[in-house]
Amino acid sequence: MSSSIADLALLGRLFEEHRLRLLAMVQRRMGPALAARVGAEDILTEAFLVARGRWGRFREQTDLTAYAWLYRIVLDCLIEAWRRETRAGRDLHRQMPWPEASSVQLGLGLVCPGTSPSEAAGREELRQKVRQAVDLLKESDREILWMRHYDQLTFPEAARVLGIKESAATLRYVRALERLKKLWEQIDPDGRYAP
Repeated sequence: MSSSIADLALLGRLFEEHRLRLLAMVQRRMGPALAARVGAEDILTEAFLVARGRWGRFREQTDLTAYAWLYRIVLDCLIEAWRRETRAGRDLHRQMPWPEASSVQLGLGLVCPGTSPSEAAGREELRQKVRQAVDLLKESDREILWMRHYDQLTFPEAARVLGIKESAATLRYVRALERLKKLWEQIDPDGRYAP
């Protein structure tokens, strides 16, 4: 088997190994407006083609995991799809994929993990409060929380994807959690929804 075919096979195996996590990330971030125009599988296909073109450069790097490298490529392809769809003047909510449901999902997971269905009577009010708290966070805070809690990137991986040092990613994460906690205390001063 020639070297290029073996390399392509290795890339294919790596992509398949991480495919489900990458697909879940794309589906969570797409939002309904973009999902109506572009399929998550299309984003992954495009990302694989980009990865194939950059494979040689990745193989030369030693400080980046395959998942973090693929994650960045898939995220770039998702951003490019959003730009492509909005370039013609279409309004897909004016911001890159932070659909309402994703913000609520992120906040609920951080503020109130493990809520059982039987405790869901006040869920809609809780959803509104969580949406309010998460929406008040800076985009960089939401991004690092999302990467760690839902995309399961390690701090070194998140740092590489964001182009910052690991210590900076860790600090950004801690500060984002602190900001979310303070916002939550302002929104829910009585502790009605305390976990």
